Amino acid sequence: MALRPSIAVVLVGAMASLGASYRTPNFIVEAPDPAFAEQIGKYAEHYRKQKAIEWLGQEMPTWGRPCPLRVTISSTSGGATMFDFYNGSIRSIDMHIEGSPDRLLVSVLPHEITHTVLAYYFRTPVPRWADEGSSVLSEDDHERAVHEQTVWQILQRPGRAIPLRRLFSLTDYPRDPNYLMALYAQGYSVTNFLVSQSSKPVFLAFVAQGMQNNGNNWDAALRTHYRYRSIEELEAAWLQYLRNGRQQPTQLASNRSPHDRRDAGPSAHSPTARVVLRQTAPPAQPILETPQPVYRGQIPDEPALQWDRARRDQRPAAPLQNEPRPGTYQVPPPPPFVHLEAPEYERVPQ
Repeated sequence: MALRPSIAVVLVGAMASLGASYRTPNFIVEAPDPAFAEQIGKYAEHYRKQKAIEWLGQEMPTWGRPCPLRVTISSTSGGATMFDFYNGSIRSIDMHIEGSPDRLLVSVLPHEITHTVLAYYFRTPVPRWADEGSSVLSEDDHERAVHEQTVWQILQRPGRAIPLRRLFSLTDYPRDPNYLMALYAQGYSVTNFLVSQSSKPVFLAFVAQGMQNNGNNWDAALRTHYRYRSIEELEAAWLQYLRNGRQQPTQLASNRSPHDRRDAGPSAHSPTARVVLRQTAPPAQPILETPQPVYRGQIPDEPALQWDRARRDQRPAAPLQNEPRPGTYQVPPPPPFVHLEAPEYERVPQ
């Protein structure tokens, strides 16, 4: 009997050593130490406001249920955000990010926060290419430059590229690992191309219309929001845009039929409950010699999926110069908290 109090004290001490918690209006952050937990929380609220204004033209209301945000410091970067969609609403969000402090704050976190903005807008799983392309736009210059280099090299290799009509139809990862990298790189490149011609809100309206008719309304959406009459016409303009940037010839080498979907997984849409996980998942067999981008996307739904399976990025983060001890990371602080008054979390934006 006398041993029980001491055991309890040991257990409490062990639990305290696991990390610290910090609460914001929309996040419950679990991080290795109190200072970094607070810093992550402030950045999360900052990006939540910033990305919503960029993509939606307005802030999102305060979530009715705070999002758990777990933080792991490691030498590899990754992230995973899970949404529980149900009949046009979001019942829960859960987020986990991993990496070095600098990559977490300037790349991984804004990427994952952008997923929440798109989820709020669509209230249903988003086409893979558009969801990832939009989120990569939120990352820093280094990460975007790696994706730009990747798409260029993919287009130079026969059979590596995915024709855009097939890319737009994918609702899951390609089963062939050779096409996995192409989905992310091309998705980012096409998203960047279209956003540069209009705006982020126009791009979201285009995707929303393209998702109609079971995801077969892309030609009409292009005519409505852009000057292109078909996906093929968009593809030609996009390739010309890449040629002009590189000043050397480019050719989309894959000439499969637009209706060939052998690499497409099961549909990502369901009329009832839907749990979607967006995560870091690089190809099992990299096909390029250059540094690989971090892939943060949806994966096939598996109820028993474990977080350690969701983090498979093998690209080490760049070492920090004179890396400080936990709690003293030298990253400029974001603006103060933004406390949103509206409690409407389930309302679909107009």
